[in-house]
Amino acid sequence: MFEIFLNNASKKALKNLDKRIVKKVKKALIDLKNSPVPVKKYDTKKVSGEQDTYRLRISKYRIVYDIDWSNRAINILKIEKKDEKTYRL
Repeated sequence: MFEIFLNNASKKALKNLDKRIVKKVKKALIDLKNSPVPVKKYDTKKVSGEQDTYRLRISKYRIVYDIDWSNRAINILKIEKKDEKTYRL
């Protein structure tokens, strides 16, 4: 199992989302603990130009995260509505 870490921006974004979306995001984060790259379930893809950074799709929202394979940790970088700047780190 992996451990999930949310940065302050992700925590703040989670508080400001609609309750329906928050429920889906929390379920996705629980799924990430067991499988860090759930490709089939959430249309997970690797962010181009980055090493261990992935994006997970939940309707119009994206969760961008890094995987630290050696420490079995997942760092959530962004939770936001998709637009042109979503994948800029």
